[in-house]
Amino acid sequence: MNSKIFIAIALMVSTVAGASILGFPYVFSQVGFLTGVATIILVGIAATLMTLYLAEMSLNEKKEHLISGFAKKYFGKKGKIFTVIVETFGIYTAIIAYLIAIGLALSDIFNVDPLIMGSAFFVFAATLILFRFKRFNKLDTSVAIVKIAILLFFIFVFFPTARTENVTQFNMSKVFIPFGIVLFSCLGYNVIPEMKKILGKQKKKIITAIVGAMAIVATIYILFSYVFVGNLGSHIGEVAVVGLPKFNLLGDLFVLIAMGVPFIALSDAIKHIYVNDMGLDKRISWFLSAFIPFLIYVYVKLGFITFLQISGTYAGGFLGLLTMLMVLKARKRKGYKRIIRGGNLPIYFSIFIFAVGILYQTLMLMM
Repeated sequence: MNSKIFIAIALMVSTVAGASILGFPYVFSQVGFLTGVATIILVGIAATLMTLYLAEMSLNEKKEHLISGFAKKYFGKKGKIFTVIVETFGIYTAIIAYLIAIGLALSDIFNVDPLIMGSAFFVFAATLILFRFKRFNKLDTSVAIVKIAILLFFIFVFFPTARTENVTQFNMSKVFIPFGIVLFSCLGYNVIPEMKKILGKQKKKIITAIVGAMAIVATIYILFSYVFVGNLGSHIGEVAVVGLPKFNLLGDLFVLIAMGVPFIALSDAIKHIYVNDMGLDKRISWFLSAFIPFLIYVYVKLGFITFLQISGTYAGGFLGLLTMLMVLKARKRKGYKRIIRGGNLPIYFSIFIFAVGILYQTLMLMM
């Protein structure tokens, strides 16, 4: 494997393997570890196909497009508006989930109510966003390295003491319960343009890089969940590393590192959507990007995992369905080169997974 492919894989792994992994052990302990593994395989394949088809469409274009650009091309202005709304919804719900986890971690460190600590962090972050503090944008690489290093540390330390009896449960009827959080944790399509730049003339190798990266991510998710469920059984909090009997401070710092910087970056991204796509004033955009999720955080009493489930199910699920519909339309164009093999069968498989996941999660929320 040449160095460019390795760098592209590393970029995608560090982007996709995010803080949402901290919710896996709790969910998997509830549905059964092997059930969770089955979810990672099914949903991971669908998410990987979504990324591969976006890469295929990207390789067929002379101009670089994000998913909203493809939506506009194949479904017009309404397609782009729909995509922007769905992505914004996904970012909002992710921000709220991160704020909940940050509040819990700070509460564990300072022994102060989580709502107060989360609110204090919000004030700090909102101030940075208001004054366009740019240094946080330069921390992405360092944060990614530290994040992966701590995840591997937990896996290495806890692996030998995992108990087999805690990780043998399987229940087929519960496979779609973790759908939202797993899909949320497998989305990495936004990194496609940067991967293409890294690969240069070898840009068609992006297919190999995506498959390799997603296989590594899935392995990390499974091993991380295994060591926590194997050691703690059902005695796991929603944010797995908060309140650990050992390494609790390291766990809390991991939450702050893995979620603090993305919280600021995502909030800033929403602000730019309001400014660039909707033409709103910068201060109004800041207020909307910061205070809408904060007010929901204060007044809507849902947990870390619930918000990730909602974000992954509806933002990830609908974007996945949209991607599959776009590639079906794109493949009918004259001169379009099909790069992903298997005909259209993988597309219909992905549509099935996304549609069933959305329906299942919606029924669960209504119950």
